[in-house]
Amino acid sequence: LAMPAAAVAAQPNAELQALDDALPGTLINDPTRLDWDVFGTGQTSKPVKGDDIPGGKAALQISVPKAGATLYEVGTNAPITAGIKSGTDVVVAFYARTVSAATSDGNGRIGVRFQQNASPYPGFGDTTFVIEKEWKLYQMTAKANIDIAKGQAIIGFQLSGAKQIIELGQTIVASGATSLTAMRAKTEQS
Repeated sequence: LAMPAAAVAAQPNAELQALDDALPGTLINDPTRLDWDVFGTGQTSKPVKGDDIPGGKAALQISVPKAGATLYEVGTNAPITAGIKSGTDVVVAFYARTVSAATSDGNGRIGVRFQQNASPYPGFGDTTFVIEKEWKLYQMTAKANIDIAKGQAIIGFQLSGAKQIIELGQTIVASGATSLTAMRAKTEQS
């Protein structure tokens, strides 16, 4: 019996294939990577590690020196390893926490969007999250309204919502799904 091409392992290694097999939909990023492009005037970033960091014990700490006129003056881009087709449901789940923030509630602000990383930078799913002080899993789902070619698709984390220090941890992106929290609950029970 020949297996259809779609049923053959599509991930570059066994660890990612096992995660893909556990997810609803299809894994379209490498959640083990945090070597993301960080940009913006005055920002600094560094990797951080710790047993208290959920989902991989590593995160990227980004310091934003001042609130911007727009959310995207400082940001980071997490690469997506596949293209996105218009009409497809896509979901991103990411761990984050605020180290400090010059906001009235002390919580950070992050804008998140699926985006084409090429001019004029079209995207969809724009959502602003209030990031609490303790590690928490945040999730955003959207239906793609544009096609984004493989090699140009990213998750854009827009960080200029406040003068703040934010830590972003493991990020998982899947297509063909509307939630990853059911997968998370199933994994935590096993």
